Amino acid sequence: MNRTAPVEGPPWPNATRAWLMVAVLMGGYTCAFIDRQILSLLVEPIRRDLHISDTQFSLLGGLAFMIFYIGLVMPLAWVADRSNRRALVSIAVGVWSLMTAACGLANGFWALFAARMGVGAGEAALTPAAYSMISDCFPPERRARAMAIYSSGALAGAGLALIIGGAVIQWAINAGPVSLPLVGAVRTWQLAFFLVSVPGLVVLCLLQFIREPARREAAGGSAQARISVRELLRDRSAAFFLITFGFALLGIAIASYLAWAPTVLHRTFGWTAPQAGLAFGAMMLFGSTTGAVVGGVVVDRLRARGMRDAALRTAIAYSLVALPFAVAMPFAPNGAWAAALLAASIFAFGLTNGLAPATFQAMAPNQLRARLFALYFAIGNPIAFVVGPTGVAMISDRLLHDQQRIGAALALLTAIVIPAGVILFALALAPFRRCLDVANLLERAAGPAAVPAVRRFEQPTPAGL
Repeated sequence: MNRTAPVEGPPWPNATRAWLMVAVLMGGYTCAFIDRQILSLLVEPIRRDLHISDTQFSLLGGLAFMIFYIGLVMPLAWVADRSNRRALVSIAVGVWSLMTAACGLANGFWALFAARMGVGAGEAALTPAAYSMISDCFPPERRARAMAIYSSGALAGAGLALIIGGAVIQWAINAGPVSLPLVGAVRTWQLAFFLVSVPGLVVLCLLQFIREPARREAAGGSAQARISVRELLRDRSAAFFLITFGFALLGIAIASYLAWAPTVLHRTFGWTAPQAGLAFGAMMLFGSTTGAVVGGVVVDRLRARGMRDAALRTAIAYSLVALPFAVAMPFAPNGAWAAALLAASIFAFGLTNGLAPATFQAMAPNQLRARLFALYFAIGNPIAFVVGPTGVAMISDRLLHDQQRIGAALALLTAIVIPAGVILFALALAPFRRCLDVANLLERAAGPAAVPAVRRFEQPTPAGL
């Protein structure tokens, strides 16, 4: 007879400490996306000063960033699953902040390409480690909104990048040439890179005030603790790959809009770069982040009512909501209609943000969550951020042969990838539910999940996070 009793896990951090940790990690994610997204508002001055094409520029935002990101995300996730995640995130923030500043020193295409590779290397460590930390601070029925709020940092960062970039450009136009110590005279776009690298240093300081959360759902001798990523995917590959490619296809549309929407406003509707940056940035900062929070709250409520696959079902619904607005925006009759349709598209895209981690964390035990997230990012992010921006540019350059029709290229790609992603989500529903059944059995066997989650969530911990 098996006499092993369920193992009592460590108490959940109290809500205040847990949410403070989410806030700091969200701040890091915001800075990461400011550093990543600022490029999209600087298309015209960089193209002019470095003499590059739209396709070359798209490589700076996609391929250059992804080269080291792909190569390092799995090894760094392995480190996150086995060591101090907070320390890993601190190193990552320092690296990408320095490499963002290095972008401002670039004097040619390849120098900027190399600096963007460094930004990707730093950011590779952040999100897998952050999602793993969040999973250890919130019980399952409260994780979706916590992860959605963390994920909204990307949207806030993208919005702030556009607002800051637009403000910097407008200020530089009015102020004239700028000279910095040790650097000398700098162009407007170079100054933008220098400025957006600074907030990362603030986040680096704040990270020193949070502590590594205790790992959960990890009974030392359980089958769950011994399982590998390969073994996990052997039985769950259908769900994992269908969901991964579904979110990747949706990500193509989102990444394309992040990269090219300001340019569409500029080329098609005659907006200035500062106007496009301020408007699109405000939509990202307020509309998309609101959508992300709403999406997470809805998933948690549906899950509390017994809909275990709520994250995947809402991803289907929200994608279909976004589709008509995103396809129609570039064909708007005037700038006001374009802004309204763009705002609706960005809000709908925000609803889907954070649903991917909420889906994958339910499929894996604690010791594999960072690596499972990393595997998703290694597959999904290159598809989204390389195929998306570059696909739009190539349609414009090679198929339409007209840079002024960049909006039509954006609409065409969006009309293809969103329905394809919805089809993959629908096919994934049944295998995903089977994965949830297996994961539930493993967590119960491990022990800590057997303790009532809501009761333990409210217990304070004297040692912090």
